[in-house]
Amino acid sequence: EVMDIYYCGFNGFKQVPLAANSDTLTCLTLHTKSAKVVDVAVCWNYLVVAEGDHVTKYGLVNSKPGLVRLEHPPGSGGIVQLSATPRHILSVTSSGECWTHEEGKGWRRVLVEAEEQEAVTPSDDTAATSSTLVDDNPGNLNSEDAPEKEQLLIIEEQQEKFDPGKPEQQRSTAPDNDENPIVMNKTACGDYHNLGLDTQGQAYSLPSPITVSSFPGSPALRVTDITCGKEHCMLLTETGQVYSWGGGTRGQLGHGTLASEEKPRLIMALDGMKMKKIAAGGWHSAAISEYNDLYMFGWNESGQLALPTNLARPAECFSAVEKLLMACCTMQAEDAAVPRGDTDGDTEVYRKHGDEDSICQLMDAEKEGMSCYAPAACENPNEYIMVQPVPMLVNISGKNGNESSVIDVGCGSRHTVCLTLGNQLWSFGWNKYGQLGLGDTKSRDHVSKVPLPKSINRLSEIKTLRCGDWGTVVLVHTGKKNK
Repeated sequence: EVMDIYYCGFNGFKQVPLAANSDTLTCLTLHTKSAKVVDVAVCWNYLVVAEGDHVTKYGLVNSKPGLVRLEHPPGSGGIVQLSATPRHILSVTSSGECWTHEEGKGWRRVLVEAEEQEAVTPSDDTAATSSTLVDDNPGNLNSEDAPEKEQLLIIEEQQEKFDPGKPEQQRSTAPDNDENPIVMNKTACGDYHNLGLDTQGQAYSLPSPITVSSFPGSPALRVTDITCGKEHCMLLTETGQVYSWGGGTRGQLGHGTLASEEKPRLIMALDGMKMKKIAAGGWHSAAISEYNDLYMFGWNESGQLALPTNLARPAECFSAVEKLLMACCTMQAEDAAVPRGDTDGDTEVYRKHGDEDSICQLMDAEKEGMSCYAPAACENPNEYIMVQPVPMLVNISGKNGNESSVIDVGCGSRHTVCLTLGNQLWSFGWNKYGQLGLGDTKSRDHVSKVPLPKSINRLSEIKTLRCGDWGTVVLVHTGKKNK
């Protein structure tokens, strides 16, 4: 479908080439006009757009600002869905296969397994995710090609290159899963998890399936949606129940505590209400009910839950570990800096100027998470809410019922943007790079209406909303609204 792409937020790596002279875009800015967009994803270091016959990365490419066009994975059909982290892209092709892409390694196919394996949690000292890649030509490997430990656990490299001269019937056109092919239709990824969802409603912590049931011994529930934050995951069942697991030190799991969970656990506070959409940010989460009500929970340090917080407090108010968590986990320091590629780590970190030899070392986040949110830690009045571990209703004060009815929501590292039935956007949270689209860089701890460009008029329809670490993207259909 032909749509216009708009972006606001961090533009230091020329994510929007037409506005390359501005490091921050505080208003929704036209990125591409009349593009045949299939899907889009946002990270702090790049924006990736899947179109009909290719994928384009805008931003930090091979350690330099620019763009690169990626052809579709070899012989697997076009990409129909994608997600991304600062290090890799995870995608689904029209043939139902799952592929990943990293700079310098190209496209590699993810082998999805049929049997459940032991879950991987952020506390494990293994690689940050547990995906497995398969090679159609395993004979190309020898003992010197042993897989390295990295964000994706690689057992075999993808060596086969696309050969335009190869007959079409000899190329792969369906998932190579023998008698019972697993056909994927969605992916989601974070710093510690790669998730997948197939057409039968089976969710995967790639490469292994996830068992989700109402109680032990009951039939598995059909999953309709998946999402990942930095350290946590959520899934939505066809009955409208929401399950969460992973890191919970900021209340992002919604279970009323700051504990982490190894396996999907039902969010009891949302049980009894049918949810229809979920979203996960850095350390906060959102869910939309069948009645278009928005519920949020997790970290509120920058007002990303639309709850009162101390946005004016000095940086020194944070504990030392809290400041390290903000610098390393969000890959952002108070001062501008250049990114450092760390080939041995799973993230890239921003450094302050003049601090070339420093290395961010994270301490025990679980222990620190239990102590650094007490009001006394920053001498905050009790009305300031740093962590909301139970889902709460967010009120959207539109002019009418339509403008108050939320139909889509996106969560960035520490900001939130939602779309209402009146084709209106609302935002709140961290806004250092203008990612709220409000025309400034002032953070908000309350819901604010986003001014739309004049080119988004009454005949336009906002079809898709995506939030990344430090940016927001909307896809707009410029034709007549669908009724």
